[in-house]
Amino acid sequence: MPTPAKKAVFIDRDGVLNVDLGYTYKPQDLKLVNGSIDGLKSLKDAGYTLVVITNQSGVARGFFSLDDVQSFNAELIRQIRQHLPQFSFDAMMICPHHPEGSVPEFSIECQCRKPGTALIMEAVNKLGIDLNKSWLVGDKDSDIECAINAGLRGIQVTRGGKQYPQSKQAFATLPTLREAAEVILKNSF
Repeated sequence: MPTPAKKAVFIDRDGVLNVDLGYTYKPQDLKLVNGSIDGLKSLKDAGYTLVVITNQSGVARGFFSLDDVQSFNAELIRQIRQHLPQFSFDAMMICPHHPEGSVPEFSIECQCRKPGTALIMEAVNKLGIDLNKSWLVGDKDSDIECAINAGLRGIQVTRGGKQYPQSKQAFATLPTLREAAEVILKNSF
């Protein structure tokens, strides 16, 4: 008997989990968004697979390296574990590309840069995720477009640093991941 597909929440990093300062990459600048810990705990406790999907065009633009992104992600997990000691994401997926970048190997058009869906589809294949039971939480319209392109419901959060225009296509627009988790749990299958 095949294993049933998992329900998942795809989570944008900057502006949802950590405060978005604009090309934030230094571990010492990492500050968790209020409500992110509560949201992560609620979703994990409810059995959701949690996947970070993040555009990091600063790599293509030469502002920082992939190693810097990995160091920042390690600090993110370290800070989360100060509140949730056993916590881990099921996957952390990065798009380092941007067609207008200055680093040739990353200065390309790709399908992994949101609103493209390649990162989501890779996670679906690796982790056995059911898109019909899954969500995406992000702070930009491109996150919500990505959700729609992948057949997910998308929630926009607004309190993670930079303020972006409200998406007209979002399932809901809420302050933080805490409130997004509440909506997801009330509307899960």
